[in-house]
Amino acid sequence: MIRGWLLGAWVALVVPVLAQDPAAVPPPAPEPTDFEIQEESERLRGRLEIDLSTATKGSARAFDLPYATLAPDPEELRRARIVQDVLRKSPGVVIQRTSYGQASPFLRNLTGYHTLLLVDGFRLNTSILRSGPNEYWGLVDGMSVDHLETVLGPSSVLWGSDAVGGVTNAITRRQDPVAEDFWIRRVAARFSSAENSLVARGEVRGSVGNGRLGFLVGGGGGSFGDLDGGGDTGTQDHTGYSQQFGDAHFVLRLDDHWSARLLVQAGWLNDIGRVHRTPFGTPYHGTTVGNERRHNLSFERELLGFTLVGRALDAFADEITLRLGYQNLEEDLDRVRNDFRRDKSGFDVGSYLFGVDFRSHTGIGRLSYGLDYAHDEVDSFRKNFNAAGTLTSIGIQGPVGDEAQYDLLGVYLQDEIALGEDWTAILGLRFTAARAEAREVEDPAAPGVRSDLEDSWANLVGSGRLLWRACESLRVYGGVSQGFRAPNLSDLTRFDIARSSELEVPAPGLDSEDFISFELGAHYECEALRADVALYHLLIDDLIIRAPTGMMSGTDVIVTKKNSGDGHLQGLEASFAWDFAPQWTLSGGFAWTDGQIDAFATSAPVLTEEVFTRLAPIQGRVGLRWTTADGAFYIEPNVLMVASQDRLSSSDRRDTQRVPPGGSPGYTIYGVNLGYRFDAKSEAFLSIENITDKDYRVHGSGVQEAGINLIAGFDWTF
Repeated sequence: MIRGWLLGAWVALVVPVLAQDPAAVPPPAPEPTDFEIQEESERLRGRLEIDLSTATKGSARAFDLPYATLAPDPEELRRARIVQDVLRKSPGVVIQRTSYGQASPFLRNLTGYHTLLLVDGFRLNTSILRSGPNEYWGLVDGMSVDHLETVLGPSSVLWGSDAVGGVTNAITRRQDPVAEDFWIRRVAARFSSAENSLVARGEVRGSVGNGRLGFLVGGGGGSFGDLDGGGDTGTQDHTGYSQQFGDAHFVLRLDDHWSARLLVQAGWLNDIGRVHRTPFGTPYHGTTVGNERRHNLSFERELLGFTLVGRALDAFADEITLRLGYQNLEEDLDRVRNDFRRDKSGFDVGSYLFGVDFRSHTGIGRLSYGLDYAHDEVDSFRKNFNAAGTLTSIGIQGPVGDEAQYDLLGVYLQDEIALGEDWTAILGLRFTAARAEAREVEDPAAPGVRSDLEDSWANLVGSGRLLWRACESLRVYGGVSQGFRAPNLSDLTRFDIARSSELEVPAPGLDSEDFISFELGAHYECEALRADVALYHLLIDDLIIRAPTGMMSGTDVIVTKKNSGDGHLQGLEASFAWDFAPQWTLSGGFAWTDGQIDAFATSAPVLTEEVFTRLAPIQGRVGLRWTTADGAFYIEPNVLMVASQDRLSSSDRRDTQRVPPGGSPGYTIYGVNLGYRFDAKSEAFLSIENITDKDYRVHGSGVQEAGINLIAGFDWTF
């Protein structure tokens, strides 16, 4: 129903505005001469030069923010196979791959529902997200994204639950209205040899109505063959899959202060196999493979988002942003066991999204305040078949409780206060109320018996940040930020496979998780050198962790969840880009992470302090880029160095299909990127990855990475 209301409201806005006399609408601001092309490479030349809105909900240069932020070069979006791969060169980020189609970023060693993904400010996270790696980032088409903004560390004051390891906002491509009516076309494609893949996108964008309506409509897809690993690995069977995307973005200029945007997105991922659970898995330094004959997942996502934006207002607020949205997320699992019994399970989550943000200059500073609300409605199913294909039973629930609802309501206030000419303080506070309800839950104490669940939580968190402008080229910052995560439906009602040979059952009665982060960092920027560094320490209280029940289900160990994980994470992140000579840039990054957590190391209900699960190994990256004097051509050899990780938690050691018994070996990977811009409207790129054909696997992954890999593509606007 909300989709109909949103589309109806949009039509009600568009028709009268386009029907106005052109003279009744003030002319838009002057556009660049070549308004058809957004010069992304120049706009985002240095990471610290970028204007970001995700950190404070107000546009500010990364250099002037008291946060560790990431904004990868948009050219990486054209090279990347999936949108999350854009972050893989960033310090503090590790991309784990459960399968080749299921990749999850670890931000400061946290992933899953401890990281938050936004699309133009709309939450992609839902109440069914798991604690471990998730695949849902792949439902955002990287070729439709203009750029990514990531704020590392807790951002719960502004963005609420889940924003603990970090928050990433995918800012999609759009066309703002301009004075001259026009329309142009774009075609982009990417080919990769190691996966025998072809990904392509086509789009049309333009402006009509004498500067009133800008539009962009696009779509595409890709087909991925089975992935070739390095060394003697060869082809990794059943790792291929396909994807399709479609989107439309409309921007309606109402007057010289107000504009309205309508975003429509749809994405499908088809038949992604978790091969490490099957005999098709490829052993890696002693890892085991599963015995399931099939373990394939398919996903579908739709988003309809309406945003109303007011700027330079002569009212109680200088800026107002109103968001209304609806997202539908579906997941289907087709699993065939070793004895040919078949399970089909999945869920459908409908998310209703609302948010309003205000920004005002006041006598006590620049205030940001607002309210946001998310409501999930979840249907979940499970069907069991015998070896002959006959339906034998219908489960009480699927992976999570059936006939379920989940609500998140938050109110926040943040003040940016100038303390003289050289200091700025940012103070914030948020109150959040969460509520979960599920009518169809399988009772973990009595399998086959229906039960229900209803619970609620309230959280109050704050943050304080301080920025010192030490000189024109140096900014030093520090801060204390609280984060939180309310238990979701996955924590409370999940009845599904967890790690290798583990079955997770519902766990009602959980409390919220609490986090406190202490951070110290600096940004440096001069004509030739751009660099930043951040040191953080995260205290963790009441982390929800898996706990043994002492029961078995066939060969699977039955586990539940408890608020038993107290511990900490700390790390160091650094990056730089040095223009040491005309046309030459040396860049690099480094990340170190350490941490401990209380966990159940054995099947006994006894807590033990141990290393944090999936602890990221030390890693560094260096690149050397040469660009021609006219900027048309560049070449950039690069090297990635990752240390071995033999510090394993008990859960790592139990996950024998993804973690080698002695830990994950280190590796060094060499590559080279080339690009050529023919003119302002067309460019081509070429990459050679893993030049030495190294056989390697990212720590905690279920597949090996690509061997020597040729990636080629183009982006043409006409």
